[in-house]
Amino acid sequence: MSEEYEIDVEKHINYWREEALDSWTDAVYNIKGARVQVALFSTHLAVEKILKAHVVKKTKNFPPMIHNLLSLARIAGLTLTSEQTELLAILNPLNIETRYPGVARQKPTKKEAEAIFKRTKAVFEWLIEKL
Repeated sequence: MSEEYEIDVEKHINYWREEALDSWTDAVYNIKGARVQVALFSTHLAVEKILKAHVVKKTKNFPPMIHNLLSLARIAGLTLTSEQTELLAILNPLNIETRYPGVARQKPTKKEAEAIFKRTKAVFEWLIEKL
């Protein structure tokens, strides 16, 4: 039996937006402090949360409890450029690597992390603006 819940859509969008901004603040702090893995995890988390705000906006329902950024973007009905799609694909395994070290791939260097962070900043800001 499936229960339908009515949610306050604006309240949930605002919740996910604020959570995303908090995670972005964590990412900024950690990238400056050279905590590469934590910075990239927070970067992924910020994008995940802002995508969940988009999912709520589109579906008028709770977002799924998943971490795959490409899946969330698809559910949200977002049209991504090839560069944005590529970036989300790069970010996805970074979430796994932080949770399960050594599973996904080799850890990025500080320079690689900064490049990913810079690219993500533009996408993150676009997602906030589009909301």
